[in-house]
Amino acid sequence: MLGVGQKLPDFKITGVKPGFNSHEENGVSAFEPLNQDSFEGKWKVIFFYPKDFTFVCPTEIAEFASLARDFDDRDTVVLGGSTDNEFVKLAWRRDHADLSKL
Repeated sequence: MLGVGQKLPDFKITGVKPGFNSHEENGVSAFEPLNQDSFEGKWKVIFFYPKDFTFVCPTEIAEFASLARDFDDRDTVVLGGSTDNEFVKLAWRRDHADLSKL
């Protein structure tokens, strides 16, 4: 586990942009590449959960979203992930009301 001030190791993943509910909207892709240098100058809170479409995880994820303003005030982005790919994450967002605007 990394602590405050430690550098993230190199990584590259495909993320789902906030607010998208379709893979493309108005000609803009819902997906974006993310790596250890994304969100430069921001603190990063990274959390993991077992799988999308589980019954407990949306509660915790929605709670992070309810604190978005507090994280923004602290120049912090919150990134969550599981073993599922970006297409499953987008489908889960569409399927679960608490996740639809994340």
